[in-house]
Amino acid sequence: MLESVSSFLFMYADDSKVGRQILCKADCLALQSDLDNLCVWSKNWQLRSNLDQCKILLLGKCNIMRQYSMQDDSGLKTVLQDTVEEKDLRIWMDSSLKFSVHVAHAAAKANQISGLIRRSFVHLDITLMKQLYISMVRPRLEYGNVVWHPMLRKDQDALESLQHRATRLVLSLSKLCYEEKLMLRGLPSLSYRRR
Repeated sequence: MLESVSSFLFMYADDSKVGRQILCKADCLALQSDLDNLCVWSKNWQLRSNLDQCKILLLGKCNIMRQYSMQDDSGLKTVLQDTVEEKDLRIWMDSSLKFSVHVAHAAAKANQISGLIRRSFVHLDITLMKQLYISMVRPRLEYGNVVWHPMLRKDQDALESLQHRATRLVLSLSKLCYEEKLMLRGLPSLSYRRR
């Protein structure tokens, strides 16, 4: 597969991504040629591509808009769908690479799990809450943060507010401020952990 394309080819398990810097029409034609070569390769090796999952994500502001297509085994050409956001290895990215979409998805999932913990336990002490938070909630907020480290203040605040909400689940600590709750539990802030 690597020898059949001249563009960047990123592969992980059964997932492949083809990328190319597009500066002129010749680059567009080269990318389409690489897509055609991948179709021939997949037909020769009898590894079908799921064309419904094949999409085009344009990165940056100055992109030459063009439609790209791939061919299935029967020879039918399918125009690939454009997208502005896509999930790759559980990390959402958008065309501007700001990752606010990922932060929103991670925050929503962590919030669901915090709600599940709140509804499942009648009484939470400090030790139990810390174990539940560290094992079930915080991994959702930190997965892959080396890649998507939040640069926008609103994203940082959204993540930190989820940890703050989780610290409020222990009723005996409800009157303390956020920093004191973290100190009593032995938890650092999320921004500190990212640094």
